[in-house]
Amino acid sequence: MKRFLRIAARISTWMDNVGGVILVLMMLLTVIDVIMRLCGRPIIGTYELVAVAGAMVIAFAVPQTTYENGHIGVDILVEGRSKLVKDVLFVVTKLFGIALFLALSWFLYKRGNHLLKEGDVSHTLQIPAYPGAYAMAFCFFIESFVLLAEIPKRFYREAKHG
Repeated sequence: MKRFLRIAARISTWMDNVGGVILVLMMLLTVIDVIMRLCGRPIIGTYELVAVAGAMVIAFAVPQTTYENGHIGVDILVEGRSKLVKDVLFVVTKLFGIALFLALSWFLYKRGNHLLKEGDVSHTLQIPAYPGAYAMAFCFFIESFVLLAEIPKRFYREAKHG
């Protein structure tokens, strides 16, 4: 159990760090582009790169945000309910989340295959589109893994702290 939770923590932390590096690079590119525009020499394709980087930052941050319980929760459904009802709702919502992110991961994997087969590229820089789809598919697959880890984490913590 501890090993499973440790793996989920390490993977989500690693992914969050990757997202952080992408965010810093995105900000540097934007600042350099603004400076270069003032000199009359903008960086070609900045908009494309920042758009893709923004999607990657979000996708790579989702698992760590879930692991840290950083998402917004609506407690109105569970307020005043018994522990059993709260636990059942917790498990059901995690299972729905797992199903959703597995479906998104599968769709993005299939989309990546399609983009690779068709040779789709960005308009300005001609960057292949399929790596982004594969990266997001990976992120959402890991998100479903982290959501799965949330279930035993909750009950392990409760059993440990009584």
